[in-house]
Amino acid sequence: MYRNLSLSFALLLTIPTAACLDKGSGNDSQDVSSAIEKPNGGFDTADEAPAFADEAEFDAAAIEADATATDTLASDPATIAMDRASAASGLKVVVMWGKMPADRAAQDARDWSGSFKISRGGLVARRTIAFEDARDHLLPRTALDTVSFQSVTKPYVDGLVLSVLDPTPSTAALTLTYTPTNGTTSYTLDLAQLADGPIVVDAGDGFKMVAIGHRRQAAACDRGFMRGRWHALSPHLGRFLGVVANEDGERLGHVRGVFGQRRNGDSVLFGKFIDREGHFRGLLAGTFENGEYRARWVDRQGDHGVAHGAYFEGQAAASGGFLGRWAEASCAADQAPTPTR
Repeated sequence: MYRNLSLSFALLLTIPTAACLDKGSGNDSQDVSSAIEKPNGGFDTADEAPAFADEAEFDAAAIEADATATDTLASDPATIAMDRASAASGLKVVVMWGKMPADRAAQDARDWSGSFKISRGGLVARRTIAFEDARDHLLPRTALDTVSFQSVTKPYVDGLVLSVLDPTPSTAALTLTYTPTNGTTSYTLDLAQLADGPIVVDAGDGFKMVAIGHRRQAAACDRGFMRGRWHALSPHLGRFLGVVANEDGERLGHVRGVFGQRRNGDSVLFGKFIDREGHFRGLLAGTFENGEYRARWVDRQGDHGVAHGAYFEGQAAASGGFLGRWAEASCAADQAPTPTR
């Protein structure tokens, strides 16, 4: 069960702007253990250099690259009309598949080539994730309800950022079905479950498929996704870092943080995220348990929104992973509230 967390805003807003989480003592586990006992996890509200002036750490984490997808149906007038009609009823979804946590020693690759098919409406591929190899690519679009691709993973993951178009919502389940070309197991995701959090499918042998999403809203709203590495220095104690994106998967900035079990038994996480230029966007304060984390998004004025996702602990800096969503309070209706006990 999750426990209540209270962040002391008085302390948070009066700490010196030079305060930060020190990584230079040479005992990283002890640094993190000390940091998680602090109300803010050792993070402050000051602006930072881009990527926290630690490009080497992000390079070592080997976070999967992403790119704009070439979707030939995206500019079709019928697609555009359906997209506009789905402004208040569609979804923005990230789906990733592969080894979770990553296994750099993996000997066996898995061919995920196949398709995603929506039960009604349509799909638009917005971005590809880790489709860097010539063998990973989208296949020509032949129907608006289906996105087909070639993808092979070994130690890491691939993924897609999708717009789900649903111009005529009904009481019938809206599902996304993955069907592999090679005839192995298909998976059907009930997208209504995304309102509660990530959907995780265990595909065996350390391979998984994970989906997370936002329900679209007609009004403009500040929200998106986060993904990156969840590095365990010891069991359930470590650091996370990653990239922050908008709801179409376009990168906005970076996030870094710590997680662990406090002396009182609470499993907590704290983090900080910034935009591409290093401007402060917010602090994260929350809990993690059984592969899922929930956090409050706190800015300089106080509570601003929420963050929620799945994590997979890894013992190497480039092995563990997390995939989550974030949203300001005004557009977080489809996210669970701050965890309570």
